[in-house]
Amino acid sequence: MHTVYIIYSPSTDQYFIGQTKDLKITLWQHNAKTNPVTADGKPWEVKFTRPFATRNEALSLEMKLKNRDRTYWEELIESPQLVV
Repeated sequence: MHTVYIIYSPSTDQYFIGQTKDLKITLWQHNAKTNPVTADGKPWEVKFTRPFATRNEALSLEMKLKNRDRTYWEELIESPQLVV
């Protein structure tokens, strides 16, 4: 099982989109500052998740989301049933 996620940092007012096989470990890594891209954003909060059976499916959605803007991400967070 793979999960696409959107996390949010209130301290930097930024979102980060990714995909992972283990969301709990990944969130810990973001908050432990092991990822240079998200190191300044602690604490990160999970705002959206969507599970997929395969990594390819998760990567496909991750890329689609990364090509969208912040307004779309916020709409998706408010209405997770939106089709991407």
